[in-house]
Amino acid sequence: MADVRKSLPLPAYLPDQLPGNALTIAQNVLPAADGYRAVKSYAAITAALPAAFMGGASFIASDGSAYMLVGTASSLEKLAAGAWTDLLTGLTVPHRWQFAQFGDNVVTVNGGVTEVVDLIAGTAAALAGAPSGLDVMVVGDHVIILGAAGNNALVKWSAFNDHTGWTPGINQSGFQPMLTGGEIKGGAGGEYGIILQRFRLVRMESTGDATAPFQFTEITNNYGCASSGSIAQAGRSVFFYSDRGFLSLEDGASITPIGNEKFDQSFRDAVSPDTLDQVWSAVDPKRSLVFWGIAGTPGTIWAYNWVLGKATTLSFPFHGFFPGFTTSLSLEEVSALYPNIDTMPYSLDDPRFQGGDPRLYFVGPDDTVGALSGVNLAAAFKFGFVSLWSTQVARINSAWPETDATTDVTVTVDAKNRLGDAEHITSSGMMQASGRVPLRCRGRYQSPGMAIGAGVDWSYAKAIGFDGEGAGVR
Repeated sequence: MADVRKSLPLPAYLPDQLPGNALTIAQNVLPAADGYRAVKSYAAITAALPAAFMGGASFIASDGSAYMLVGTASSLEKLAAGAWTDLLTGLTVPHRWQFAQFGDNVVTVNGGVTEVVDLIAGTAAALAGAPSGLDVMVVGDHVIILGAAGNNALVKWSAFNDHTGWTPGINQSGFQPMLTGGEIKGGAGGEYGIILQRFRLVRMESTGDATAPFQFTEITNNYGCASSGSIAQAGRSVFFYSDRGFLSLEDGASITPIGNEKFDQSFRDAVSPDTLDQVWSAVDPKRSLVFWGIAGTPGTIWAYNWVLGKATTLSFPFHGFFPGFTTSLSLEEVSALYPNIDTMPYSLDDPRFQGGDPRLYFVGPDDTVGALSGVNLAAAFKFGFVSLWSTQVARINSAWPETDATTDVTVTVDAKNRLGDAEHITSSGMMQASGRVPLRCRGRYQSPGMAIGAGVDWSYAKAIGFDGEGAGVR
């Protein structure tokens, strides 16, 4: 009997589901509508920070200048022409840095003294009168500090349109203790605020009443946010990790499980409840992707595309990550890079000097800051057990990876006759110049896998085709 070609499209990564037509491994790739895309390795763009990374963000001032601010265990740094400039030093920082822009000022909290950065002047100082806090956001015309003044259940807000006014009762400044729901894990600002507590979610809305400028409406009171580091915002969508798994909150009202029966359990298996607040999270500013990660060497990241509803994992060394913009360069900084303007390869109005291009930044294990812009990472896919020839035993003779990778592509097939049998590798081969992977295996159920080596130039992978035939029922 002649071989029959059967194509097995790369399905969704669903490690929590029972064995079947789903991927149990989708590593160092990102979801695409009809397959997966390559992920590049980390490449530093800065020198090392003077101390351990503890949070970062980027901002654009009214004059169009783009700034990257990074907080460390003892200082606040500004990136200028690829080098770090001290804005504040000699600090003792008990908590991660959190940032919120209010006009041309950035209010930043870290559990210690609340600071303010003047983006136009390029200076930073303690924000007089402001309470300490664990998180900060802007709602309407007020700066909101959460976990204020050492009370992790207290919300305080500034005077109307004045980030320097913090006296309660003066110009709409005030406070609200959250008497139920447990500690505040974080918040998300905008036209309204979302306060994420340990056991409930609350919407904070402007009232237009100068004597009571905010009202607090409970969204849910039977679960909340289990990890302060898991909160990430994209417009009116807020993503976070709860006791029920990963959730998205839409428009301050509608809650949707996004990891249930997909990757919640694999995350629980990998991350101890004691380390949940060590999670890093961020939304990729250019793509519909939210990342949650645990730092390490290597660290692990769960990437979720909320438009496609598909997830993957990444694995490489990192200390953290944050969304931002490319930074602006002054004429003096450009001249330092290119002393001879006549031989400079770019014009002065080239976008690379203007800054403001959205980018997701990563912090390497050496506390440099960079992006995923190096060579491609080694990628891996693995299916659960499927039956390529329905209920018959399949005899597979070769595989055909459907990818634009042309070198260092390996296909492996585990085969068994009963799902309860011990798993064992029956065949493995590397793609030849013809695109064919020679292999031989036989079994009723197959678990194919595909790996693409580090540094290989490729952009997409869609499926694996198999040449083979049904070989009866035994």
